[in-house]
Amino acid sequence: MLRNYQLDLIALQPDPNLSAAQGFTAGSHAAAHASKVGREVFRLLTSRFGVAVLIGAVVAAPSRPPVIATEPFVHALVGDAGFTDEMKKYTGRLVRFVVEQLGGRWVRRGVKVTVDSRYGSGSIYTFRPSKVSGDREPDVRSAALEFGTSTT
Repeated sequence: MLRNYQLDLIALQPDPNLSAAQGFTAGSHAAAHASKVGREVFRLLTSRFGVAVLIGAVVAAPSRPPVIATEPFVHALVGDAGFTDEMKKYTGRLVRFVVEQLGGRWVRRGVKVTVDSRYGSGSIYTFRPSKVSGDREPDVRSAALEFGTSTT
């Protein structure tokens, strides 16, 4: 699986959109967070590459848990040690943290995984505004024009 893709030092750089990553609170997952495996999973999911994987997973498959998209990369970094029950719960907590830091919101937990995976279920998220809160969808075109980039 993914034999031709190697995570390099640039891909694993901390994502600049997550400057608040220092504010992550592991809570009941403190032991997992403090472990060597936990630190590697944290480094992956808060990296430029990890953030791109999670954004892509949420946008491309909003009705499926995005934690599944991280699975081959977690395995490449830490092997089966990244998939103990404790580490899977910790990874799920990290996914929620990253998505929420990027402006996403949690939708529902316990969504069944329907593909071959080490995960049986997970939470789903969205970047769409909440109809209840009256949030407006961000104007990507205006933001891109402001920074001199194209949206096409």
